[in-house]
Amino acid sequence: MHGFKEDFEAWRGSLTQEERSLLLDQARGDLSKNFRKSETFRKDLPEEKVSAFSKILGKFFENEVEDYKKESKMVKPPEYDGLLKKAGDVEFDWGLKLRIVEQDRQADRRYKFATYKDADYKKMGKKYPQSSPLLEVWKVLNNCTESHNKAVYVLDLLKQYKDTPECGAEWKPKIDELVKKGVPPVGEPFEFMLPGQLVMQMRELVKYRADRLAELEKTHTEAEMEQKTVEVNEETVNTIMWATDNYFKARHEIETLATQQRDWFRTQAARKDKGLTKADILKEIWAELPKFAGNNVPPLDEEFLAEMAKEPAVEEGDFMHPWGTADMLYKSEAIDSFGDKYLLGIFETEEECIQAFESWNAEYEKERAKMKIELQQWTKQEQARMEKERGPGIENVEKLLKEARTR
Repeated sequence: MHGFKEDFEAWRGSLTQEERSLLLDQARGDLSKNFRKSETFRKDLPEEKVSAFSKILGKFFENEVEDYKKESKMVKPPEYDGLLKKAGDVEFDWGLKLRIVEQDRQADRRYKFATYKDADYKKMGKKYPQSSPLLEVWKVLNNCTESHNKAVYVLDLLKQYKDTPECGAEWKPKIDELVKKGVPPVGEPFEFMLPGQLVMQMRELVKYRADRLAELEKTHTEAEMEQKTVEVNEETVNTIMWATDNYFKARHEIETLATQQRDWFRTQAARKDKGLTKADILKEIWAELPKFAGNNVPPLDEEFLAEMAKEPAVEEGDFMHPWGTADMLYKSEAIDSFGDKYLLGIFETEEECIQAFESWNAEYEKERAKMKIELQQWTKQEQARMEKERGPGIENVEKLLKEARTR
């Protein structure tokens, strides 16, 4: 392009002023019908000027052809059978895979009651304390005599906490186990579990204390900071005690509600006698109502009781349903080759999950084998149809593809 520009500028410089004006007028009026009928449009440059410009154009196109040939040699033809070769090298696995997912029902109950409590507190303009029993591992330094003594001090605090009302029943055996192990010799790790939510709050309070002291140092002298440090430390300790007390009370409350709901469903076991009817259960409930609603409980309708007496109290499939009575359940899922998940059921044991998958997978493999045979038959039918409909058009396309492959 640069060479063409230089040659063109040299050629244009050889034109006279009249020839330049002629070319300019012809370019401007090229789209005008009246101008194209005029003598000016029919005029042409001298033969030697036209011949010189033709040589410039010829030189440019010759160079373009050479560049095109070089580029076409560099560009490889497409691999028309590449997709078939790529797919042919890989054997696709159409099988199913089993995944067992734990369903912590007690955690579900805790979350439900914590959500209810939080909503109630929001209505009062308050926030319900964190109550998650999530635990995290804490390591106490035990690499020297001083750190060893601190670890012993921490263990003594846990002993004292075990005897307080705030310590839940589930923690007592864990603390006893930790006390029984004791603090290991100097140099060995000393680890124990702490409530994750409470520890997170402690970290925020410690950070607040450091930020508060740093802020006070900007406006107070060193002598004043001694008193301010004591005040900030006291405030931090009081806040930690308040947060700790609220956490354990809230956690105990939520755990109690969750356990009560589970145990309420488990009370069905005491009424296993299948001779009871819904009328018998209704009479028992009606007998308890006055304790809560006073003596203004109307009598039961006899016709309604007669209808209820025809229905058994225990219905098949509803008695001691594990969704209400279990602490932990297991979801059995089948995952196909594309990542899609299929829920096979929720069971009380992992063995039941495996059995459900094996049964479902056996049916799946049976249907897949049947589908494979049907696909083979369909393929043969389509090939026969294409052979029957084969004509000049298809042959021409095949010929072009064959030429393209061998190019």
